[in-house]
Amino acid sequence: MGITRYENLIIKNVTNGVSSIGEQTTTVTSWFETRGLVHAIANSLRITDRYRVYSDVVQVTLNYTPNTRTIQASPHLYSIYWNGNDWRINEVRQTDDRMKVIFICVRNDPTTAV
Repeated sequence: MGITRYENLIIKNVTNGVSSIGEQTTTVTSWFETRGLVHAIANSLRITDRYRVYSDVVQVTLNYTPNTRTIQASPHLYSIYWNGNDWRINEVRQTDDRMKVIFICVRNDPTTAV
């Protein structure tokens, strides 16, 4: 079982676009810094014949604020920078009492099996 602890986090905006020659571009810019509870759920990567299974998963818990409400509405437009990596938000859960928001995040490493 992993340890849950408060960590420094940077919330970033993710903007997807197309360059002038038709390439897909992704721009990541810092939005704000915060602290949140981080719990590592699984840390492994498995690549099958046809699919890549992302198992680098963390759970980040933040207090419910106007900023977290904005992220909750469009999680694909944001990422969380923690532990030297950008973590993409895969799933958002809100507690029933609207006190906390739980983000399930995955890390996309552009690494393939050799």
